[in-house]
Amino acid sequence: MKKIKYFILSLLVVTATGCNYLDIVPDGVVEISSQFANQAGVRKALGKCYSYMPTFESLHNSTVLAGDEWSVPTLSAGFLNGNYTRGHALVRGLQNTSKPLLSYWTGGNGGTNLYEGIRYCNIFLENINAVMGVSQAMIDDWVAQVKVLRAYYHFFLIQCYGPILIYDHSLDLSSSGEEIRAPRQPLEDCFQFVIKELDEAIAMPNFQESRRTSASENLLLDKVIAKAIKAKVLMLRASKIFNGNALYTNFKNGDGELYIDAAHFEDDVWKQRWEDARTACQEAIDYAETTGRRELYKFTGTVKDWDLNNWAEGVSDIIQYCYNLRFAVVEDGDNSELIWGYGGTSAWGNYTLQTGTQIRTFTLTDAAGNFYNDDGNTASTYAFGYLGASFTMEEAYYSKNGVPIDEDKEYNYGGRMSLTTVPEDSYHHGYMSAGGRTVGLHLNREPRYYAWLMVDRGMYRDYDKLIPLISMLHGDMTAPGSCTQGGTSAHDVQQSGIGIKKFVHPESKNKLLANQVHYPFPIIRLADLYLLYAEACAELDDLETAKYYLDQVRARAGLKGVDESWANYSTSPSKPSTREGLLEIIKHERWVELSFEGHRYFDVVRWMEGDKYFTTPFQGWNYLGRTAEEFYKVVSILTKQWSNKNYLWPIPSDELNINPKLDQNPWW
Repeated sequence: MKKIKYFILSLLVVTATGCNYLDIVPDGVVEISSQFANQAGVRKALGKCYSYMPTFESLHNSTVLAGDEWSVPTLSAGFLNGNYTRGHALVRGLQNTSKPLLSYWTGGNGGTNLYEGIRYCNIFLENINAVMGVSQAMIDDWVAQVKVLRAYYHFFLIQCYGPILIYDHSLDLSSSGEEIRAPRQPLEDCFQFVIKELDEAIAMPNFQESRRTSASENLLLDKVIAKAIKAKVLMLRASKIFNGNALYTNFKNGDGELYIDAAHFEDDVWKQRWEDARTACQEAIDYAETTGRRELYKFTGTVKDWDLNNWAEGVSDIIQYCYNLRFAVVEDGDNSELIWGYGGTSAWGNYTLQTGTQIRTFTLTDAAGNFYNDDGNTASTYAFGYLGASFTMEEAYYSKNGVPIDEDKEYNYGGRMSLTTVPEDSYHHGYMSAGGRTVGLHLNREPRYYAWLMVDRGMYRDYDKLIPLISMLHGDMTAPGSCTQGGTSAHDVQQSGIGIKKFVHPESKNKLLANQVHYPFPIIRLADLYLLYAEACAELDDLETAKYYLDQVRARAGLKGVDESWANYSTSPSKPSTREGLLEIIKHERWVELSFEGHRYFDVVRWMEGDKYFTTPFQGWNYLGRTAEEFYKVVSILTKQWSNKNYLWPIPSDELNINPKLDQNPWW
């Protein structure tokens, strides 16, 4: 049967520029035989396959903003109606069937067309063996990369939509309508396809084991990444959303077959799924640590001049931990913790999580009354400063004793909203301004709180200075950290009064794009795998192994192990000794450790806890307050809306009209 000889390339190209050959994407109508005639053509085709990756770091087109961690301003219709920061709109009741937010099924409204990406992967795999003058080892490596990409695109669709269409080959001109208008497959068949794809790629002898030697190749797939992806696939397969979930007992195809077999819960099938997940996590960690030489990141670089005094013994108790945590995310060189990173793409321009969260260091006024920062920059292009943390997220970080603030016996939880003075001690030194007037909530928190959040009277590390955040108050317009610092646009306002440092490299400067330090956005970190493994072990009552890996993550953050922390400081000292209690701790640890990185939303969904977290309003401090007493009042910013239908995204209604064999997800 003759294969299609020509294929149309998308006019809208998102290139992956982490590696030179990924910069090159073919244009127009291209004859397949010429694309696979030589190595240069194959590299272009490979780049096209990668170009459909979800844009995780993109400000308005990413699922990273979904969930309850973020705050966006309400001062522009674009934010309110979901045209901007679309991921944030997912829990605000703005998802729909006619024009879905972040449509990965067909592309559009911020989403990439993953089925189109799968089609290019199929074309690549069906034609790669025709290329001349290339070693079989190189061909095998390319094949393995594309098989993993094809598996990942299917997995990402499963994560959003549940049962999906499986395409493992391109369609011919002579394909029948039956083949073109295919039905969705039962969920377990979808998982088995993805697992098989990953296993076949991992087994290929010429698939590169690890590409960590090149910091520019973080996006390119290898065996370390493939094993990590498999671990995440099997964790989703074992999770509550697809096991013992009564929501989908009537979700059937036209033949009466269940799309999701919801009967498995606390039975042998369910336990085997968790065993599979645990094994995959362990294999991924072992391979990453040995062959991939990965380890939890610890800062060993050159300390900036303005922080040298803080590193002296006895001056700051937490600075080493804070540097570990900050650079575990934004390290732009050889990051020992990074498993898979989204490399520097064309989207690393104006509209990224870094520019969205970065503040102007100072706001001044020129003779004409125009605002500018200390760089002399009057444009807001590279420091919007309007993305902030929700009040829920601020409270989620632990106390300095490593337990939730509402169960720490030593933490003044009842007085956390009262105004107080920042003490001049070695714990807060370098991260809070001694003598400043703030609330108790900002004090005696764990190092991750100070490393990743920007709060009133805190400290901000710019590329050439350590800046005290004199005031986050809206009225103090000349103070660094003011809620008006984002820029001259009306919506460039830090409306929750809680900033985020996590994605701003400490050496980034906002005057020129060239002065923004770019780094691979972390899709998977080793800490993520440790916590997944801990969760799988806890589900199977292997509490000691679970606590061992959980404690590795906590130790890097400057916290004691869970047994010690809960025994000494918690009002529930026995919580780590039970399966249910330890699972609750692990879930909270994932929330804190992976905050803002895009895991939270999908974790809550797979745990079936949306009604617990995604129904209360987004809150923050009263950013309009012009005094401390006015500012430190918790106010609602936006409402959340969540119902059972939101656990699976809607298939675009146009697709249902085109393909009558497609069934819509429940309640849409």
